[in-house]
Amino acid sequence: MKKVELHLHFDGSLSIPYASKLMGRDVTSELVSVHAKSLAEYLDKFTLPVRLLQSREDIETFASLLAKDLESDEVIYAEVRFCPLLHTGVLTADEVIEAALAGFRRVPEVKINLILCMMRNFSIEENKEVIRLAKKYRNQHVVAIDLAGDEASYPTSAFEPLFELAKKENIPYTIHAGEADGAESVHSAIKFGTKRIGHGVRSIESDDVVQELIQNEVTLEVCPKSNLDTGIYESLDEHPVRKLVDAGVLVTINTDNRTVSNTSLEYEYDLLRNTFGFTDVDFVKFNINAINASFLPDEEKEELKKQLL
Repeated sequence: MKKVELHLHFDGSLSIPYASKLMGRDVTSELVSVHAKSLAEYLDKFTLPVRLLQSREDIETFASLLAKDLESDEVIYAEVRFCPLLHTGVLTADEVIEAALAGFRRVPEVKINLILCMMRNFSIEENKEVIRLAKKYRNQHVVAIDLAGDEASYPTSAFEPLFELAKKENIPYTIHAGEADGAESVHSAIKFGTKRIGHGVRSIESDDVVQELIQNEVTLEVCPKSNLDTGIYESLDEHPVRKLVDAGVLVTINTDNRTVSNTSLEYEYDLLRNTFGFTDVDFVKFNINAINASFLPDEEKEELKKQLL
């Protein structure tokens, strides 16, 4: 089945064989999360990727290997996100972005655009630099910005000025919310005017927030296995994806971090088939939702729908 993925972190989806080759040892245990107790603990698995993504050659190679992985998973379009400022030990942020895009171009079978992440633990000036970079590369396969990082320690409500700036600069955005923090975080993201929310599953904790999602036609980028790996839910049976879909919320299915969560979209679909009885008809709908919510021009959305169907 052809697929579309909107929520995918570059640094959480590195090739284990290539990473092991660079480090001269098997780094599987350093990259794959097993039963993290919190989002903060899960994010510890990004320490090595930040070290590995510091040269043009390695960024380009890892990007091309991720594109190959997407191709094997029958993904026809993906929006891949990362924070270029985390990889500027040697390179400039511009060089980091250009290296990632060059790597994706090696696999033309998959259409890939970039989302640049602001980080919750960054200074305002650092996050303004991410917005500046997104504006500079707006017509060069950078399509939006995001806000990522430890949501529990840095509440979404504190970041409104940055999204006001993004609006002023006409930069689209998605926001991580309702993952490590509750429904109030989702409410804040909706208040900022976002039409997409990364995760958003804890909106289920408030009927009012669920209604806000529906009324404002906000699309959720749901990442089921990741939500287990970060300790939000102990088992998939507890996951609210079925309740959200049945309530009328626009849902897409994503991997979040292919390596850290040891997953693929096909695996995510299998989990949802086996646990909630979702069918291929549902998955086509989720992929249509993803195309509609993507940061692509309308004509490119229509072309993707033709490929999907």
